[in-house]
Amino acid sequence: MFKEILILFWRGICLACPVCGEGRVFSGWFKMHENCPVCGFHFEREEGYFTGAIAVNLVVSELLLAAVAIPLALQPWASLVPLLLIGGVLAVLLPLLFYRHSKGLWMSLDHLFHPVEN
Repeated sequence: MFKEILILFWRGICLACPVCGEGRVFSGWFKMHENCPVCGFHFEREEGYFTGAIAVNLVVSELLLAAVAIPLALQPWASLVPLLLIGGVLAVLLPLLFYRHSKGLWMSLDHLFHPVEN
């Protein structure tokens, strides 16, 4: 079971199909395939399916932002303006950078709990 979890997690990080592991999920930076080009697995199972991916994206982005901002804020030389600039840039940049991977991880997590065979 642990090996299956690691395989699905790796497929999500690598943006591969959670079912076959060979097909690519995205055809561009924000453009997703509707079905896996290899096995035909339909990526979006129902309307609103990727709402969980938005939550995953938000949590990971906030944790990374906190991991950067808190140690910087505790430095004696830290001033408010640079911290706000760094935090503002990261708050916009991190969700954009993690967008694709959050969808891949969400599909892998969903496939772990609700497997579908093609």
